[in-house]
Amino acid sequence: MAQRSIFRKIIRSFSLLAIGGSSLALGQVAPAAVSGSGLNAFVSFGAQKTHVIKFTYNALGVDGGLFIQPSRLLGVEVRAATYGMFARYPQTPFTAGYRMEVPFRRAFLSSAYAGAGMSYAVDAGPHYVALPAQWAPCWQASESVAIDTGRLRWKLLEATFTDTYTPLRSLPALSLTTGVVYSISNSRR
Repeated sequence: MAQRSIFRKIIRSFSLLAIGGSSLALGQVAPAAVSGSGLNAFVSFGAQKTHVIKFTYNALGVDGGLFIQPSRLLGVEVRAATYGMFARYPQTPFTAGYRMEVPFRRAFLSSAYAGAGMSYAVDAGPHYVALPAQWAPCWQASESVAIDTGRLRWKLLEATFTDTYTPLRSLPALSLTTGVVYSISNSRR
């Protein structure tokens, strides 16, 4: 029963990523403004809502990572986040996965990411008592919009869904962040 529920959540999230990512494919063609094969770094600040048992808890935190985007539809990203400020049940996911990035409307870039990894997460025991943090498998899917200004880009908004599978339950979380992306090795096409 639990495996069927996990499978449904994964299918539902990847279908949302496909639907959201389809907007990338339908975007207006722009000049070669996508990242080259160089290394890029990003850091963002935002909020996360985590659903635990019957309640939802809010937290603030940061996320960051590195990515290489050799072509529009092929990229690799490694990211880490920590949502511990004001958190009753803090989460710290570390994931790696596939990304794509497509320009639209001249200076805007839209990107999507799907990856999996591990999260150092706190779960709730009986009577919502926080249990000690432990490592648990997790996966993430996100989509973001950025303004491309060259080496430094402003990531206007990124929405990320993270699902962590602790031994007791699944901890779904939605985070909204804003931040900057810096092209370390600026190899534009």
